[in-house]
Amino acid sequence: MRLFAFFGHSGTGKTTLLEKLSEQFKDEGYRVGYLKLTRHKGSFDKEGKDTFRISQKGVRKIALLHDEGAVLWEYNPRDQIDFIKKHFIGFDFLFIEGNPSIYVPKMQCIKDKMEAVENDPLVLYTCSFNNEGDLHIDRDFNRIYEIVKSKAMPLLPHLDCGECGYKTCLEFARSYLKDEVKLKDCRILSKNAVSVWVDGKRIEMKSFVQDFLGSTIIGALSSLRGFEEGGHIRIRVDMETLKNLKKEGI
Repeated sequence: MRLFAFFGHSGTGKTTLLEKLSEQFKDEGYRVGYLKLTRHKGSFDKEGKDTFRISQKGVRKIALLHDEGAVLWEYNPRDQIDFIKKHFIGFDFLFIEGNPSIYVPKMQCIKDKMEAVENDPLVLYTCSFNNEGDLHIDRDFNRIYEIVKSKAMPLLPHLDCGECGYKTCLEFARSYLKDEVKLKDCRILSKNAVSVWVDGKRIEMKSFVQDFLGSTIIGALSSLRGFEEGGHIRIRVDMETLKNLKKEGI
């Protein structure tokens, strides 16, 4: 999954641009997700309704399920990275409306040049419906589409491990957007052969941990009848059941 963010004041054309981009990407066969960042507090629920009453008793996640769709409300999600990894698995692109704290390429929608954000290395261009932006949302739409398609990038590890030669993931992202490095230069991204998920949250690992874990698993399985190297290995561990079995001495 690759990400791109669009931000700006109300009425600058963010949603209109995202409508056009979403339709274009869908027509190209891509699966697109949309995440809107908001500062407004609140709930999708109404006071007095059954789900509202339940939420007041400490339930942290509520879902409304219908044959044609579903609505999920999660109270106090841990952070943007966890939320994206948990709820947008399997998408080709994720468009974010708002200015995220994570390191993704951005485009700012403006009405006036004075609105342009300075000193943000991840903002590639400004765009507008008038001539104030670098790009015109209508006239330059094909170029905007190509920029988003080529510059959207995967979610970086945000570990600041330094294995790529840069001190921080922000520095790496900035250099990537300048075509100074390639995604494969991020050793975490390039070595995602081993991944671990716990309760829907992906656990980030440095390359030597991935190497160790992968070698250990293959070594343990290689002695089992029917095991053949190649393809994918899927292991499921129910920690609660495992604990109960250990208590019973099994």
